Amino acid sequence: MLLQSLWRWAVKELIPSSTTPYLDVELLLAICLGLTRAQLYSQPSSTELSFSQQTVFKELLRRRKRGEPIAYLIGEQEFWSLSLEVTPAVLIPRPETELLVQLLLENYTHAPRKVADLGTGSGAIALALATERPAWQLLATDYYRDALQLAERNRRRYNIKNVGWRQGDWCAAFQVGEQFDVIVSNPPYLSKRDPHLRSELALTFEPKMALIADKNALKHLETIIQQSCHYLLPGGQLFLEHGYDQAEFVRQLFLKYGYHSPQQHKDLAGHQRVSSGKWH
Repeated sequence: MLLQSLWRWAVKELIPSSTTPYLDVELLLAICLGLTRAQLYSQPSSTELSFSQQTVFKELLRRRKRGEPIAYLIGEQEFWSLSLEVTPAVLIPRPETELLVQLLLENYTHAPRKVADLGTGSGAIALALATERPAWQLLATDYYRDALQLAERNRRRYNIKNVGWRQGDWCAAFQVGEQFDVIVSNPPYLSKRDPHLRSELALTFEPKMALIADKNALKHLETIIQQSCHYLLPGGQLFLEHGYDQAEFVRQLFLKYGYHSPQQHKDLAGHQRVSSGKWH
């Protein structure tokens, strides 16, 4: 089949099920042909796909029509200035999570710092910070070995030197006496009854352990707030991403465990997406 004919057909197929059918088809075609999107557009209209290329493309298209995220299909996701490998073993990095990176860069200079990223997943937050602040030393943790192996592949992709990985459950990964200037985390914060789990089909393909939390969705947020104070230097800060309607609950948790000056920070949509608290 000719490239242009397949391209037009695929877009029509995706329109009922995708909000970005044109972009999706471009990305899937580029992957199947081993091209960049720019190279794809430079192909002559007479370009013909082989039978095996058509077979692979149509299978990817079928999965996309079922709602599987495009990031899992192509194995890539843009975050900050990086293109990161992603798999169904980790949560797909979201644009709103870039707010965590932005806040740390705004609040801390290029001077050497020790920073920890809890529940790193693909390594997105830690690697973005490491590229922007080469003098910082970052330690990123995750409970799951598969996630840390993926994060390490992303580190090697950019030859980033100032990030290390450690396996463990939140602050349990830290050593006794270890302390940091900043701890940052984007933990699971959806409840099992969150309507987004039913209305957003893509979420059904992502790992539930990276999305859902018990105790009215506050379990992991509270655990991190409770534990982190033992590993923050005096004046150190904890930054947490949370749900758009959880800011007041998180503020109360910061106060409950002895932090002061809790602050809320809005994302581009105007939602209070990140909260921070300072340790004594």
